[in-house]
Amino acid sequence: MRQTPSSPSDNLIAASEESASLEAVEVEFALGAQDVLTDGFDLSLAKAADIVGGEVLFNMPALDTTHAQRIGAILVPSGNQEQVVFVTLLNDGLTLSHEPLSGNNVLFESLGRNYAAVMGKLKNDF
Repeated sequence: MRQTPSSPSDNLIAASEESASLEAVEVEFALGAQDVLTDGFDLSLAKAADIVGGEVLFNMPALDTTHAQRIGAILVPSGNQEQVVFVTLLNDGLTLSHEPLSGNNVLFESLGRNYAAVMGKLKNDF
């Protein structure tokens, strides 16, 4: 039996929790259509979000730069839930990945979910 969410953040799932969700696959295809070299990470992230009907939550420098330069988050509608899909610009400056975050970059998962919950609450209040 499905429980009714008690807070806005209960309506959010992270892509890493739903590793093969339709939304994550859609974001992956949208990212594949981007030219990071020409557009840069910021515009590529925005274009991919637009293609899937989502919105960019943030685009920040990676904390753990072992494998990644930047981390972005896209909020994607998913039925009655919203899914946060994390996008990583790898160190080569050309590769976009939506693989689960690792190292200190895992901190962005809670930031993304919490930011999406706050934005959702603000939208509902206004």
